[in-house]
Amino acid sequence: MLISVIIGAAVIAAILVAGTIWMANASKQDSNDAVRAVSMLYLDELAGRRAQVVETNIQNNIETIQIAVNMMTNEDLSDEAHRRAFQSRMRELYHLERFAFVGESGTIYTADGPKEGIEEYDFDYKAISEPEVSIKKGKDGEKHVVIAAPISNREFEGDPLLVCFEEIDMEQMLKGVSIQSTEKDATFCNIYTSEGIALTDTVLGGLSEDDNLLDALPKATYDKDNSYEQVEKDFAEGNGGTVSFT
Repeated sequence: MLISVIIGAAVIAAILVAGTIWMANASKQDSNDAVRAVSMLYLDELAGRRAQVVETNIQNNIETIQIAVNMMTNEDLSDEAHRRAFQSRMRELYHLERFAFVGESGTIYTADGPKEGIEEYDFDYKAISEPEVSIKKGKDGEKHVVIAAPISNREFEGDPLLVCFEEIDMEQMLKGVSIQSTEKDATFCNIYTSEGIALTDTVLGGLSEDDNLLDALPKATYDKDNSYEQVEKDFAEGNGGTVSFT
């Protein structure tokens, strides 16, 4: 009888120990899941706020083009001096690297005089039908945002003006977006175009800013509920969000 009691107690003890270990593991997993859920919610909110700042800056600059074109008078296009004076005022007023027009001839009319090199820009000046945003890398290696919009009923010295565009330093465009991190931070942040091109010069997790994010991500190992296919789809559809991978 005594032996039976001892054996029974041992079995109960074993069950209690096993139950304690399982509960500890389950509790740890629940804590990890909770931390991950809160972290993803935080990152999603962070990404959304920063993307909203960039979108607002872009929209404001599109409106700047529309306002500037509407302000332009026939006198401003009467000769080279008046045109350049008008564009200089716009450039200084809105803190732009360049405020320019593109004629049907392909000539770029800037505040510093006519220039060639329209092929350096991504927009098609002959076919553009709505505002477009693109990234241009300058000779100094710095990135610039180019916002182009179609215009009509404007002509300079017999050359119909088809496009008005702004070229803005990336630092100016990202004004108000905090993307810097301290040495102790474990979170990296960057902003990308729908084509996977980084807007900033931040090196994200060892990925050079010169690399295309969408080309690099297929090599990553994703956490549950995440995949490259979903990331690619979100980029293509312009959906913001957060993805977790290692």
